[in-house]
Amino acid sequence: MSLAEAISQRGFRRWYERQLIEGHAYLVTGLLAMIMMAISLEMIEFRESARGFAALLLVGAAGSALTMFAWRQFTYLLARAEYIAERATCQACKVYGRFAIRRADDNPQAVGGCTLHVECRKCGHRWTIT
Repeated sequence: MSLAEAISQRGFRRWYERQLIEGHAYLVTGLLAMIMMAISLEMIEFRESARGFAALLLVGAAGSALTMFAWRQFTYLLARAEYIAERATCQACKVYGRFAIRRADDNPQAVGGCTLHVECRKCGHRWTIT
């Protein structure tokens, strides 16, 4: 689902809340993966069998990869949500997050991957979120 569809379907405030919850779920997943990685690396004994050593090393590597993936997702989701939230206030009536998306143009250089042309639901003022 694209950014414009997600905001249109849920509304900005629910979309923003969902992004924060999803981002923090990634953060918790990353922390748990980091703990898994630390435990597996702590349990490695070089005198044990090569199979056990390889298995624990594999678990540690998987935990490391999952930690890095989760951190990237967490920072991406929060940065995108905060960037759009900073631009979600109508300049005319100063109401926050009450806008309707009129048009969305693909823009790979924009934070959300698209440029949103929005209109305030209260006063009708139009502005662009890139």
